[in-house]
Amino acid sequence: MNRRSFIRGAGALAAAGALAGLSGAPAFARRPEQREGWPRKFTIGIYPDDDAAKAIAANESLRAYLEKQLEIPVELFTGTSYSAIVEAIRARRIDAMEVGPFAHVLAVQEAKVEPLVVAIYPRIVRGTLLFDPNAQPYYYSVIFTKKGSGIATLADLKGKTLAFTDPASASGHLMPKTLLFQRGLNPDKDLKTVFAGNHPAAVLAVWNDKVAAGATFEENLYLLANSGQVDTCGFADGINRQRTDAEVRLRYNACKEGQLVIVAFTPPIPNTPFAVRPGLPESFKQAVRVALLDIKNNRELLNKHQRYYDDPTARLKLKKLDDFYNILRAAARFLKLDLTKLR
Repeated sequence: MNRRSFIRGAGALAAAGALAGLSGAPAFARRPEQREGWPRKFTIGIYPDDDAAKAIAANESLRAYLEKQLEIPVELFTGTSYSAIVEAIRARRIDAMEVGPFAHVLAVQEAKVEPLVVAIYPRIVRGTLLFDPNAQPYYYSVIFTKKGSGIATLADLKGKTLAFTDPASASGHLMPKTLLFQRGLNPDKDLKTVFAGNHPAAVLAVWNDKVAAGATFEENLYLLANSGQVDTCGFADGINRQRTDAEVRLRYNACKEGQLVIVAFTPPIPNTPFAVRPGLPESFKQAVRVALLDIKNNRELLNKHQRYYDDPTARLKLKKLDDFYNILRAAARFLKLDLTKLR
């Protein structure tokens, strides 16, 4: 699920004000000289998973909003793989993409895309979207088990079966796999690993005793518990918080036999960015950026799109927003991962 504002600097604020005027203004730059070099049509690449029609429907509210704000046609493009979308933006068949953090790293490598903002995913509890102005632009993957399996630490996984989700998943495979290596376990030799196919399936495989442990993004354990499919013993103070090994162990000890329990957390995983191809005018990129940052102020759109956008560059003391994704580049190097084969 991939997984969650402020405009940096006085210069950016001034530029945003010049373009946007008051929050919610329908147009950014009406004079021809302010729109010089703008594309006649703006095409955004999204990854469809297994259902292109569903993916397009889920992003229709964003498409319509940007079309109104930019005053040019906006279209959605779905590719058959992450690599296909990256190739489309490299060839300038599309202008932007929002398809996952590892795919972004590949797109920077292959097509020199520029991230404008990062997606923020508010929690949805019993159908109600909970807007949190302090929500972080990253999330955590966890390795979990059912208490009573004999697994209390990562070391206990040796010789056991663990379910990853999908080979291309950051939170369901690549980051937890990196964590296992870093903690002295070779998942290809020390464990018996399988791919469940998706995040819910990995959790249910553990719940139904098909495998001893699994990997998924943290919130997935809570989502399935809220829907009554599993019993998760989680943290009462919320998700996406950094946890020490001592905190994880303390919570594990307090859980009941038969509950799903977290054994370890990965480092934080950056949320998906909204990135654009090189060559677009600065005025256009700024218009897109301002429009995306303003979604948090539009409750109706927020409820439909179920995410908003942030620029954490200043808050995280980054030189540029793309540096936020260096942790994924390090993981790819560590795993000797060929990002061009992501599917």
